[in-house]
Amino acid sequence: MTLRSSHTLSGARLVPVLFLLACLVSPAAAITVTDDAGTVVSFKATPERIVSLAPSNTEILAALGLLDRLAGVTDVCDYPPEVKNIPRIGGYSSISTEKVAAARPDLVVASDITPQETVNRLRELGLSVVVVSPHTIADMIRDIGMIGTLTGAEDRAEDLAGNLSARLAAIAAEGTGSRRPAIAHVVWNDPLYVSGSDTLQDDVIGRAGGINAFAGKAGWGTVTLEEFLMKNPDIIVVSGGGGMDNGSRDVILEDFMENPHYASLSAVKNHRVYAVDADVISRAGPRIVDAAEQVAAIVRSWREDEAAADAPARPAATARAPGYSCAGAVAGLAACGVFARKCRP
Repeated sequence: MTLRSSHTLSGARLVPVLFLLACLVSPAAAITVTDDAGTVVSFKATPERIVSLAPSNTEILAALGLLDRLAGVTDVCDYPPEVKNIPRIGGYSSISTEKVAAARPDLVVASDITPQETVNRLRELGLSVVVVSPHTIADMIRDIGMIGTLTGAEDRAEDLAGNLSARLAAIAAEGTGSRRPAIAHVVWNDPLYVSGSDTLQDDVIGRAGGINAFAGKAGWGTVTLEEFLMKNPDIIVVSGGGGMDNGSRDVILEDFMENPHYASLSAVKNHRVYAVDADVISRAGPRIVDAAEQVAAIVRSWREDEAAADAPARPAATARAPGYSCAGAVAGLAACGVFARKCRP
């Protein structure tokens, strides 16, 4: 008789064990997303090495706690400060495809500013490129979710999106039913370059409780001095710092407040020209909600001043001579009466 070891697994018991082993050694399920350019991109596993081709994307990745996975960023990626130690792969429009490829990324996060030929070349090199190009704050929050799904940071992405959405809801609740000032966002002053409709800044203005003075202009563009004076916005918000020169002075703010050409503007006369950090109000990352809160605070101040100006004036108190009182008046009238009686014939 053939004896079987008591340690030998029966066929029925062997099946679940083999299934478990198969699950442990099988590759992770594929991750598939549709990026903002409409391209479907699939990954066999969670990307571990990432290259960012835009400061806004770098800020999103940092907010999701993924700085340790960044293998390359652009020359203009400067926030948070920790990114300064990450290798550089070129500027906005001068991406070095050789440096990107040398970084051996599993994921390249491009933007709508990335030249299409650069995106095509990176894909020809066999790299997985996802284009992230939000045009509104809602788009940006949605993209946080997409990046979270790609990188396995779903929980962090959900928390971040929830926090940003709650802050936006608080801004919206504050301005319900209130008057909306006309606001111009000035990107640069020579020539005058403003944010029109379908821009991130237009969304910031609307969420903050204002109306874009240049909503009739599609995208960003230049306007003449005459056009700007005709609009005469209640509030002017300029890109802080050196604007396009990336300096430390608020040169655009200084120009509006000191240039006699702008002296007739009500925003100038009422000291309602404000500078908001150019990076904060122009990058489609989490800090754009900071910009919305800053502009909302400006709008709140404007509303308070308008309400005070519209309030009916209190009647002025009657001026009285020093020492003059009701008792003195009565005494004076009594004396006059005595004098009158003495004077009667």
